[in-house]
Amino acid sequence: MAAPGSRSAAPAAIQVASTIASRSATRPWLGVLAVLAAAFVAGVYVLGNTSQLYFWTTVAETILFAMAVNLLFGQTGMLSFGQAAYFGIGAYAVGLLAPRQPNPLAMLALSALAGGAASVIVGLVTLRTTELVFAMLTLAFGMALYSITFHVQAVGGENGIVGIIPPNLFWIVLGDPHALWVFTAAVVAAGVAFLWMVASSPFGRTLKMIRDDPARAENLGIPVFRYRLAAFTMSGAMCGLAGALYAYVQDVASPDAFFWTTSGTPVIVSLLGGAGFFFGPAVGSIVYVFATDTLSQATPAWIFWVGLGFLVVVLAAPDGILGGLHRVWRRYRRRAGAAT
Repeated sequence: MAAPGSRSAAPAAIQVASTIASRSATRPWLGVLAVLAAAFVAGVYVLGNTSQLYFWTTVAETILFAMAVNLLFGQTGMLSFGQAAYFGIGAYAVGLLAPRQPNPLAMLALSALAGGAASVIVGLVTLRTTELVFAMLTLAFGMALYSITFHVQAVGGENGIVGIIPPNLFWIVLGDPHALWVFTAAVVAAGVAFLWMVASSPFGRTLKMIRDDPARAENLGIPVFRYRLAAFTMSGAMCGLAGALYAYVQDVASPDAFFWTTSGTPVIVSLLGGAGFFFGPAVGSIVYVFATDTLSQATPAWIFWVGLGFLVVVLAAPDGILGGLHRVWRRYRRRAGAAT
């Protein structure tokens, strides 16, 4: 039997597509979720003011970043503290080319390509190391880029590149908060759909096998290094895409995008929502952005309260918010079954 890594690209793509089609047919809730999401986007567009549009646009780009990181952390079992490197690369790609007013779709594609290319280079070195060394090397790469962008005035120095205005998409003025919200939501939806297809495919199931028992996967003939490198590259590309959205939403590309805390945020968000669930990072993103936005306006010690809230959630539900809700639901089902 041929090893999974030896299949040609075309049959593998066909197998992935057939898997997604069969799962979509047996999971009607995905269609319901898509309709609800579209209705929510339309509702925010119609009813939201400038502040609300900014809040939900920030939530959207945070969701994409967190889910891209969770492809490594939750599904592949690799803890990287350097995903901010590819996030920052995507942001700076937009910032450096912003004066030329390129097509925003082309810029998103370029940012994803740049993030993916950088992750290949880093992954070829770091993925050959142990888990702790891997985490530290990825952190070192991100902090090296932080130091470079902080001190090099050609890319704005410590102030970064400010005043980034999204160029028009054909006749659509993305500088308008309403248009930017719909554009961001559409890009994030496409990114989440891609990550869902990856997670639901045979490739995604192989990643989970590698996460649970890499030695056994290697003995079964699975090229573990190549699978991890592919996941690392996909995650880097999606982080670059999220970074490009960040630059458009926040109007800035600063060295902080490379800082280690930026890498830590999606990990915290994933743990908060439930790293073992595909939509866990999305739930965590909503809660995290809402908490930080609300508490930062209420008290100077907002970081303390955010940390305390995160600690309470982790202690009460070690597998995140969705994990806690899932346990409650299973307990209810068992009691309902016993009663009948």
